[in-house]
Amino acid sequence: MKQTVKRIVDLVMIVLLPLLMAEILIGQEIHEWLGVGMLVLFLVHHLLNLGWWKSFVKGKYTPSRAFGTALDLLLLLDMIALFVSGIMMSGFVFQFLHISGGMMIARQLHLFASHWGLILMSFHLGIHIGQFFPLFRKMFHLSEKSAAREWVLRIVAIVLSVYGLYAFIAQHMTDYLFLQTHFVLFDETKAAIVCFAEILAMICLFAVLAHYLNKLLRKAGQKHEKEQSNGRIHKAVAFLVPVLVCALVVVGLNLPSQNEPWQGNPAEPPEESSSDTTENTIKPSELGQSGGQTVSVEDGFVLVGGGSFAMGSPEDEPWRSADETRHTVTVSDFYMRPYEVRQNEYTAVMGNNPSNFGGNDLPVENVSWLDAIAFCNALSEKENLIPAYTVNGETVTWDRSANGYCLPTEAEWEYACRAGTTTPFNTETSISPEESNYYGHYPYEIEDNYFSQGNLSTKPGEYRQTTVAVDSFSPNAWGLYNMHGNVSEWVWDYYGEYGTTVQTDPTGPETGTRRVYRGGGWNDFAKNMRSAYRATLPEDKGSFNLGIRLVRNAVNGAGSIVSAGTGNNTETGGKMLIAFFSWGGNTRGIAEEIQSQTGADLFEIELVSPYSTDYNTVLDQAQHDQNIQARPEIKNKVENFEQYDTILLGYPNWWASIPMPIASFLEEYDFSGKTIIPFCSHGGGRFGQSLTAITKLAPDAVMGEPLSIHYSGGGSLPDDIAAWLEANNIK
Repeated sequence: MKQTVKRIVDLVMIVLLPLLMAEILIGQEIHEWLGVGMLVLFLVHHLLNLGWWKSFVKGKYTPSRAFGTALDLLLLLDMIALFVSGIMMSGFVFQFLHISGGMMIARQLHLFASHWGLILMSFHLGIHIGQFFPLFRKMFHLSEKSAAREWVLRIVAIVLSVYGLYAFIAQHMTDYLFLQTHFVLFDETKAAIVCFAEILAMICLFAVLAHYLNKLLRKAGQKHEKEQSNGRIHKAVAFLVPVLVCALVVVGLNLPSQNEPWQGNPAEPPEESSSDTTENTIKPSELGQSGGQTVSVEDGFVLVGGGSFAMGSPEDEPWRSADETRHTVTVSDFYMRPYEVRQNEYTAVMGNNPSNFGGNDLPVENVSWLDAIAFCNALSEKENLIPAYTVNGETVTWDRSANGYCLPTEAEWEYACRAGTTTPFNTETSISPEESNYYGHYPYEIEDNYFSQGNLSTKPGEYRQTTVAVDSFSPNAWGLYNMHGNVSEWVWDYYGEYGTTVQTDPTGPETGTRRVYRGGGWNDFAKNMRSAYRATLPEDKGSFNLGIRLVRNAVNGAGSIVSAGTGNNTETGGKMLIAFFSWGGNTRGIAEEIQSQTGADLFEIELVSPYSTDYNTVLDQAQHDQNIQARPEIKNKVENFEQYDTILLGYPNWWASIPMPIASFLEEYDFSGKTIIPFCSHGGGRFGQSLTAITKLAPDAVMGEPLSIHYSGGGSLPDDIAAWLEANNIK
């Protein structure tokens, strides 16, 4: 009875293995619960095999036993690594532990151990496969011997092994086994049954290899039976091999040199000696600044000495946008806060905390531009300063002579961010996840080097999936923290095209429909954190990665700036159209569910020259089209587009933005006065900068509340869509 239970436990573990390897198909929550199930079965397996542990150091070690023992020890260590790293990364089952830090190593270790675990468990199955035959014969009432059946099984094993070898090569398994990638590449065009078949075939391949290797070792042990010393050699090999392998893994993962990416504990405020009120003098780079002034910290603000600089990006800067025309700008002296506004600071003034992530020292986020203006005025009044802004309906007037708090202009922000540099980032190198809080899996230029990362100056790193304390990481050369990453920051300006003439203290267009924000946030790709990158949103919209940085006058400005917007009042009456582009089918499924709840017309954006159906190929095509801002030709048309007042626009998040067919669609029709309500399918990056891309391409449209769905949405999709429609006043 005990032997039967042992074999059943082992069989269930083998069944769980392909399910756990297909996380992208079953979802993270199910993956975690199945992982807990595997942990329980693993513990039961060892409890049922206590006899093996008792005889662990006893008896003679033959080549076969040495092989099996080394394999079992490696598998034990591999499973421990999987369980520990899985618990560290858990977003569901072990979320209550609130583990922070070390996520980069945990993710790397989990990816590494899971793929080696597939091989080690398959090997373990292979050397013990004979122990399952009695159970199979009993279950299926088979006779003890059958030569024909054994040959059929051999042929089946050979066919599956050949298929497993093909799958091993096609899935680039060596990249995962030898730490060559931080990504799990998945072909969404494959049916689930094909994915599971490939995993099972690889299990068969390694089980067959182990089975026949073990038979050879047994024969070798029988043929060359020698003195006891040989047994001692085999025993030493059995114990030393796992130790050496683990030492190599530690070196490969570079565990000893991994430190936390921020300076000090992000949950703690800075020491008094480095607080906001400390007097400091910092020498900025002379590049881009007139006069070589020093930068001092007074009353918690950095005095940024004015000067001239080249605003925008050079035409050869990778992933630049067309709206980054380089031009010469001069700015006057101004004071800038070294840190983004903290949540406790915002709450103390406004009486509420709208942030998605909670923590006193974390930056406040999820604030609109209008919220930021209101905060500036309220803080000014609290400290008996003259408020800089007067709000009258949709018109905001900025008194440039006021001594109160305000938002930086777009020119001031870029000047301060660059701190004298002319490179894409103020680090003067491709910024790393150890220098900034962003979507660390996607460093600068990863799009062009996704499958072969040898040309990358910065390798993929940690994606923290949250904001960090405002004093994290090192400041730029002028003492300003987190100008790249953590949260983006609102600036004063309406969005508009740059001019090419020399400008002094520019404040942007007087009217517009979108406000600019800068710097990139915790879930942005590095390309969207560049010093010159411009993002936009309507002034009444906020985001979970968008916050505030304050400035004050160092010299009195002249006059007032009247900023009159065109408003963003969402009107969702009239006829609706659901327009979408889908490649793998996820967005199509979401669009069809929306149609079932609304009855709106459905229009799928199809191309004259469709993208490849191969996942790896389409990744290259998508990044190439984004890089050159291609406009693929759409083969179908919307009849009588003018009849629609509301466009529910769907797309997958490709490289942190819209697919270029969506850009073609937005440029083909007149969206003036219409309401666009985006819905986006993503694999973890939510909207990326897709909303900015839409607002730039359809500046005269009204933006509704967007919806992001993880892949196909799962069982909660109908409820999520219903709540989203209600938020947009759609019945």
